[in-house]
Amino acid sequence: MRQMTGILALTLAACNQVSPATTANEAAVPAVAASAPNPAPPAAKPFVAEEKNDLIDFHFGWSAEAAAVPALVSRFTAEMDKVKMDLVTSAKEDKAWRDKEGLDFHGFMLSVDYKTAGQFDRLLSLSHETGSYTGGAHGNSGVSALLWDHKAGREISDKDLFMAPENRDRLLTQRWCDALNLAREKKRGEPVGGGGMFDECPNLDDIALIPMDKDDNGRFERLMLVASPYVAGSYAEGSYEIDLPVTPDLIAGLKSVYRNGFEAAQPQ
Repeated sequence: MRQMTGILALTLAACNQVSPATTANEAAVPAVAASAPNPAPPAAKPFVAEEKNDLIDFHFGWSAEAAAVPALVSRFTAEMDKVKMDLVTSAKEDKAWRDKEGLDFHGFMLSVDYKTAGQFDRLLSLSHETGSYTGGAHGNSGVSALLWDHKAGREISDKDLFMAPENRDRLLTQRWCDALNLAREKKRGEPVGGGGMFDECPNLDDIALIPMDKDDNGRFERLMLVASPYVAGSYAEGSYEIDLPVTPDLIAGLKSVYRNGFEAAQPQ
């Protein structure tokens, strides 16, 4: 992150040679400020780092809203350096083994993005999206949530939004499971049932719960619930993304410090 500091040059002309006319009119001339106020620091910008070669295809980025939080920038930078080093090390080891065995090597890939889903003065909601390929039969992907409390200066869990942790499950579990099963039926072409491996409804702790401000008005009006591959279905089914509207009873269950950042969704 670069910070630019404006440097102002002060020019004083003939300060010791004031004419009588100038002295006489001095009271009539408005005083000129010796210097202008320092310019505001530049707005934070999204960050992206990329590298692509025969060994790796690497991408790591975060949003402008995340870039405005120094603690997140430090955290993401450290994470980026570590996962890139791990990716390179693993790719080198796999390539050496494949070269020895006379097998083809396919470059390793990792993509990480922290995207803003919305924010108000107290809370920043980020979706953490990853994709990777490390030499297996197919790549992997996943989504998680990161909630940052600006005032507390730390990450919080989705349960921390509620007056009592059980409020989350009471208000959302049934809605999540009902909507998930409808989405499963649509993908599978048959009703969910039979007690199979992916017929159960995943616990809310096993999915991403991301508050969304889709209309950009500074209030969250929807919740995106995401089950990554293998959580609610097979790899072939991919992820499940369930969009639930914020309701008055959900808002009532939130802590007061977060309540004014949410609003009931308008009928669509």
